[in-house]
Amino acid sequence: MKHETTRWLIPFKGRDHSGAYDHNFLWKQGCVYVMDNHRAALWCWHQEIDLRSSHSIFHIDRHTDCLQSKLDEWLAHLPSSWTLSIEEYMSHSYQADTPIGKDYTPVFRWDNFLSLYLSEFGKYISRCYFATHDDGDKPNHARVMKSEVESLPGNFDYWLNGRDKPWIVDIDLDYFFYRDDEGYKVMVSDEYLDTLFKCLRSKIDAGVVVAVTIALTPCEEFTGGWEASEKLAQRVLKIMDIEFRLPTL
Repeated sequence: MKHETTRWLIPFKGRDHSGAYDHNFLWKQGCVYVMDNHRAALWCWHQEIDLRSSHSIFHIDRHTDCLQSKLDEWLAHLPSSWTLSIEEYMSHSYQADTPIGKDYTPVFRWDNFLSLYLSEFGKYISRCYFATHDDGDKPNHARVMKSEVESLPGNFDYWLNGRDKPWIVDIDLDYFFYRDDEGYKVMVSDEYLDTLFKCLRSKIDAGVVVAVTIALTPCEEFTGGWEASEKLAQRVLKIMDIEFRLPTL
């Protein structure tokens, strides 16, 4: 992908808080989108694929990202058209009741984009794989197939089959971290990462995978912060022959 244009869709703002509504950058090369948190992922998929046609998705994340506490409310306020700019998508909001009165609340969060996607486009999904740590609400889809951590690299090539293409692959790097007394560490080997991301690279080149979203989740409680998540992002993207580095501000 080195020959493909690199774009900052949301220019890097700095290594600031990354939460439900906060977003510090969105970077793109080819069909691969990199962001600090997952809030922009659904918009990215719309740029690469018609979600109202048959397709498949593979979600790799510590969390399910299927928050459903206000699902009906969020669905009622989805955009009337998905031909939105990234700025329009990020700012799309509605007036909601809050403890201090009515206020404008963004529809898209880092923990609800998949529940919205599954509700709105679920009938068009051929295959739906979730590799998570079961942290979060159960996916609101009847045919979710699960993968355990140890099963993922050995089966990834088989699961991302050409029969069910085109595929979306959605990855949050917090999936690969664990915490011990010394802090957060990557819990899988170099061989594990090489196998997984070389396979992903080959599936992109073959036209099987058409959209990839990668979230750094630079939060102290999930990855240990910006330094650790940036380091892993550079590592896995290099395996995919993509050079990625955030600016020094």
